[in-house]
Amino acid sequence: MAVRLAGIPALDTTPQHDPQKEERMIKVMVLLRRSESSTRERFHRWWLDEHVPYVKVLPGLRKYRVCLVTGSTSHEGREPWDGIAELWFDSRAALDAAWSSEVGRTALEHSRESHSDRLVLITEEHELIG
Repeated sequence: MAVRLAGIPALDTTPQHDPQKEERMIKVMVLLRRSESSTRERFHRWWLDEHVPYVKVLPGLRKYRVCLVTGSTSHEGREPWDGIAELWFDSRAALDAAWSSEVGRTALEHSRESHSDRLVLITEEHELIG
């Protein structure tokens, strides 16, 4: 199906269903808020220098990315989160096995010591561009 917008070439809106990718990896997104006693810069250094080594050795982890918040278009100066971690696993079972492993429990405990709040979302990623 094509959608035509004034002055823009027709856009193909045909669903991009790929039967080869029926078994998609899951992505866990973890949003962390630093404690009030920590500066954003100190929290970011803790995350990259101290916490990343704990996460990189999680069993079954396929990909890991940390996104450090530096600003906001809607909450400038009062951003609700200080960073986002993205972790990819083959399945929910692989995720559960990682968190219940000794390495996973140690990583979770290390993280809990250094933030005031977190939000964990389990997602199915659909890459649309890139």
